[in-house]
Amino acid sequence: MNSKRKSNWYIYLITLIASFVILGFFVSKIWDSLFPTENDSENAYSVNNTDYRPSADIKLTALVMLSEMKAGTPDYYMLANYRPRDEAIVFIPLPENLYVTYDRYSGSLYEMYSNLGAEAVMGGIKELTGIECDTYVKFDRLSFIDFVDLTGEVYVNIPVDITETRTETKLKVEVMEIDGELQEVTRQEKEEVEVVIFPGGTQYFDGETLYNYITYDFGKGRDYQLAIAGSAVMNMVNRNFRDLSSTELQGYTEKIISSTDTSFMFSDYVELQPVLQYTTDNSINPCEYYIPYGEENGGYFVLAENSAQTMRDRFKVELKDEDDKK
Repeated sequence: MNSKRKSNWYIYLITLIASFVILGFFVSKIWDSLFPTENDSENAYSVNNTDYRPSADIKLTALVMLSEMKAGTPDYYMLANYRPRDEAIVFIPLPENLYVTYDRYSGSLYEMYSNLGAEAVMGGIKELTGIECDTYVKFDRLSFIDFVDLTGEVYVNIPVDITETRTETKLKVEVMEIDGELQEVTRQEKEEVEVVIFPGGTQYFDGETLYNYITYDFGKGRDYQLAIAGSAVMNMVNRNFRDLSSTELQGYTEKIISSTDTSFMFSDYVELQPVLQYTTDNSINPCEYYIPYGEENGGYFVLAENSAQTMRDRFKVELKDEDDKK
């Protein structure tokens, strides 16, 4: 008697499905290796994890300058020190009449730049303080305004209204009797009025207003002017350079390279991009500023040695010996 053979169709079906799954897995792997997705590329350079810390060897010190005209000599100078391992950015505004010596030349920062250029300014600062600048950036009025407007408004705390006494011409109407008739006569009279330049309180400045604020002569001395610049830049970075995407970071860098006079190159940015991303992702209010002190002598600002030492301490710069700063 012939027995009826049982059907094994389900075994064939399972085998077929498993084959398709394995084949799909290998095809997917090959496809991803040939055509990586955008997310895969970002992950390859991502440093936003709890285990990552930038190397202590990664440091950047920049000389930042500001002039009114693109081809003009800067009136404003500032050192910026970036240490991603410490999550620290320190700004040190410098008076334009700071006395420095470079090679066989001596004079103010303004004179040094005017006669020899940015490299001489950096060399003079190194000889005076022992702090070596890795790069420089010189903004002019328009490039500064454009960059601030690109990154966002900057908040500034002003204790009281900043006012200015101005003489204005006003028209005054008087009624006078002329030839037996009352007539209106208009006269011009000069009158002194108090004009509010910058209102007190927390203000949010666009690029042009911030430029006017930094460059305004408050008539309160050198240290006050330097503090205005230091606090404004500190607030700008602390508020606007947080949680930035890699696209935004690259855009800001390209803006600086294309619109300013700088020795910073895009290849420098590529090298620093991971730690810059780490800082913007993880650091909260990393900026601070320091105002150097000294004395005026013959129209120059002579930096005190103790202040130079404080500058080195803030930047974590150590001198090998006393000859390093001479």
